Amino acid sequence: MSARLHAAPKVIRLEALPLDCGESVVVVELDSVPGRGWAKALKRVLADTEGLESTQLRCDGRFAYLIGVDLDQRGTTHRINQALAAASERTGGGTPAMASAAAIPAAAAAAPPA
Repeated sequence: MSARLHAAPKVIRLEALPLDCGESVVVVELDSVPGRGWAKALKRVLADTEGLESTQLRCDGRFAYLIGVDLDQRGTTHRINQALAAASERTGGGTPAMASAAAIPAAAAAAPPA
């Protein structure tokens, strides 16, 4: 199976998973293998996005892994979707399809207790 290279792939889904070390990872499934420019743009956007500054990006085929995401922080899903859209805009690919909040566990989408 050969994967096509695209500058700005579309997001199929997001899924958040806890890691054994206590951190969390958000797995982003893409419709195609992202280009190097898209990955670099996403790294820059993550570094400039409040709450995602320390997130590390790893790409492997059609999957992008956002490692070190704080799922307890309010608005995490929204910030990730905005970062993905901004990376696509920077590479000239337009806005990717956004994943719904249902793809992230309720703990990540819910507001912290007051």
